[in-house]
Amino acid sequence: MGTLKKLFVGSPLATAQARHERLSKTSALAVFSSDALSSVAYATEEILLILVQAGSAALAYSIPIGVAIALLIAVVV
Repeated sequence: MGTLKKLFVGSPLATAQARHERLSKTSALAVFSSDALSSVAYATEEILLILVQAGSAALAYSIPIGVAIALLIAVVV
C-alpha cells in the first residue's frame, strides 16, 4: 500500500521545504474558493430545475433552498 501511495502521490516533503510551499491566506482563498463558488452556483440552477419539473407544489421549497445556498456562499466568501 505504501509503495502504491508513493507512486501516485510521491514522497513527503521535508519540513524545511514544506514551509516554502505554503500559500498565503490571500492566495489560497483566490485559488480554492473559486471551485466552491462555482459548485454552489451550478447546484442552485440544477436544484431549481428539478423543483420546476416536480411541479408547482415543489416550488414552495425554492425559497428555503435559496436561503440555504446564500448561507453557503456567505460561509465560503
